Parts: sequence; C-alpha cells; structure tokens
Amino acid sequence: MKRYCLVLLIIVSLALAACQPVATEPAGDMSMEAADPSGTVEVFSWWSGGGELAGLNAIIEVFNARYPGVEFDNAAIGGGDGVNMRTVLETRMLGGEPPDSFQVWAGVGVVEDHVVPGRMEGLDFLFAEEGLYDVFPQSVLDNVSYEGTPYVVPVNIHRQNIMWYRLDRFEAAGITEPPTNWDEFFVVAEQLKEAGIPAIGGASLGALAFHTYNYFLNSVTDGETYLGLFDGSVGWDAPEVAEALTLHMRAMEYASGDWLEVGWGDQVERFAADYDETPAIILMGDWFWGFIKSEGIEEMVGWADIPNHQGKYVWVADSFGLPKNAPNRDNAIAWLKVVASKDGQDAFNPLKGSIPVRTDGDVSLYDEYLRESMDAWQTHELLPFIGGLVRQSFVTDLGNIVNNMLTGHGDVARAQEELIQAAKDSGIGE
Repeated sequence: MKRYCLVLLIIVSLALAACQPVATEPAGDMSMEAADPSGTVEVFSWWSGGGELAGLNAIIEVFNARYPGVEFDNAAIGGGDGVNMRTVLETRMLGGEPPDSFQVWAGVGVVEDHVVPGRMEGLDFLFAEEGLYDVFPQSVLDNVSYEGTPYVVPVNIHRQNIMWYRLDRFEAAGITEPPTNWDEFFVVAEQLKEAGIPAIGGASLGALAFHTYNYFLNSVTDGETYLGLFDGSVGWDAPEVAEALTLHMRAMEYASGDWLEVGWGDQVERFAADYDETPAIILMGDWFWGFIKSEGIEEMVGWADIPNHQGKYVWVADSFGLPKNAPNRDNAIAWLKVVASKDGQDAFNPLKGSIPVRTDGDVSLYDEYLRESMDAWQTHELLPFIGGLVRQSFVTDLGNIVNNMLTGHGDVARAQEELIQAAKDSGIGE
C-alpha cells in the first residue's frame, strides 16, 4: 500500500510539473558557449578590401586559434558603409534566417532597427563574464546599451574627422601647412587649382555624401547643437544646417573633375596612385589610414584635423551582436568573445586603422597616427557620428538629399527643407 501511494505521489507530482509554465531566463542571462564549440559560424560584415579586410583576417586568425573546431564563414558583402550588406541582412532577419552575428555601428541605429523590434539578445552575461564593464570606457558602454543592457560588442573606435593629404601634391602647389579653418582651406584650394591639382576627393554616392556633410556640420556647430539636431532639441531649420550645406557645395567646386562618375572606393584607390584627377585632400575617417597602410604609402600622406574641428573627436564603434535564433548560437558567442578580447582587438585594430575599445590595449603595437588618436580620445570632446545617433533610414535620407543637391539641383534651401521632413519622418525628437 505504501509503495502504491508513493508511485501515485510521483505520478501526480510529475503531472503537476508538466502543467507549470517553463521558466525562462532573460536573454541577457543565458549561459555562455559550450566548452569546445564545433560546426560553423556565419558572420556578416562589409569589410571586403584594404585595411578592413586585413584587420578582419587578423582577428579571424585569433578566432581560429582559439576555436579550431569551428569553421569561420566570412560572409562579407562589399559596398560603402554596408549599404549592400544591410539590404541582405534585413531580408534574412525578416525571413527568420539571421546570420550568427553581424556588423553594426553601435548606437541608436541598431537599437531602433534591431533591438526595439526584439531581434537581438542582450549581452549582459557576456560583458559580466568577460569583465568588459571594467575595460570598456563608460561612454562606449552607454553607446552599446539600451535601457542598461548591452546588445552589441564593439571591436574598435574609429575617429571620423580627419583630413588626409598627399604631401607631394601640397609641395607641388607650394603649400607648407594644412589649413586649420575654412578660409584657409579655400586659399589652399585656389593654390591647388592654379597648379592643376584637384583639392578634394568626392564621389557620387550617398554614403560618402552623408559622411562628408557630417564633417561640415561638425565644423559649424558646437557639441550641444550638433547632438541636439539628433535628439530633437535643435530643429533642422537651424541656420547651421544651411551653413554646412553651403560650405559643402562650395568645397565640391574644387573636387576631382570626374567625381560624379566614380564611387568612393575609386577615389580611395586613386589617392594612392598618380592620376591627373588624384586629389590633394580626402576628408574621411581613419579607416582610410588602414587603406593607406595596406597600400604601403604612409610616407606620402599627412594628416590633420578637418578645418574647425580642433578639440573634437567624432567617433564610431564597429560592433557585432547576437541575433535571436542564431543557428549557431554557441559559436556566435565564441566569436563575440574574440571580438571583445585584448588579443582580438590588438590583432585587428593596427591593420584596420582604428584604436581598441579596451583600455588595456598594447600601445606598442600601434603606429604614430594611432597613438595620436589614442591620446585625442582621452583629451578631446567626444561626439558620436551621425550613424550612432539616429536610425539608418535617416542616414540614408541624409546621404541622398545631400547627394542630390551636390549632383543635381544645387539648391541649399530645398535641401534643408528635405532634411527637415526627413527628420520628422524618422521620428527624431519623438
């Protein structure tokens, strides 16, 4: 009888347990990857050439050494600023077939496009177990988090606002110092024009147009006004918006004669060559330094702050996240651990032309320019670039609006009205 009662009790207990809802831990508290991952990991990025590819290959080598049982599927999709990659990614995400991890810019864009719609796992578990809260700067932790939970792992910090110049082009025009403000810039541009040298590189592509406009915008705004344009406290009808558009239009009068016919990658490549249309100056982030190094032309190139950018460090962090329902979740976590690691970042960044997010990076591995960037990160006003402040739809609209102005109608007032509408459409300030 006692045995019968015991059996009955067990059966009833099991039945009750089966009726209870299964307890689930928050995504941010899920366990780490298996001890010895195996299989594959598919990682999306837009790093397909130059220093970008060299850096990616270097960090993949670190991954392969740590996880020899995992085959790394480098699913890089080329295209300036990831335009092509994002298109494929969106199709995959909406179709419920995400890659295991993918590249994003840290900030509002990934939050609005992927975190808020519930597509991403929180990564508090990884940040805690890897000690990242202790080695990542607070400004970066804030940038990669939403409501206190980190959702992406940053691999680097790029400085956006650098003026690169060919030393031989300056010498040929009798220029001894780079310009520090726009008045000086246009004097230099005239000197270069008289010497038959294009002053500035350009490309008929929205991605480059929005980057370049960002440089002009930062040069005519203080930090509060600049940030206010993206949080809604300053309207896009502000006079600084038109001032930056006007400067942009004027500067492009000194661009390479065929800039409407080339993409930004073409301009980057010709900067290392000696075409008639090789420009003296490129305004670009320091991923361009990675390209310069991959071409072996460091001795030909100088760098300085973009005019009127003294004391400002406009930055972006390339980052990787963990989509929900990643087919190889354990392997994706393994990848994120390498992305976050000292070894991974110190392998990647010297080639990529960026500095490590980690505060314990090995400074001896970094060249003169990158050490200067490390120092500036500590002393300058830190301003996230546009791609980290707004959702991707506005970034795309901004690039197209500016590009249409530069290549078509040439009407600053019209472009500003279109920017005002684009800001409303993207919900800036809501």
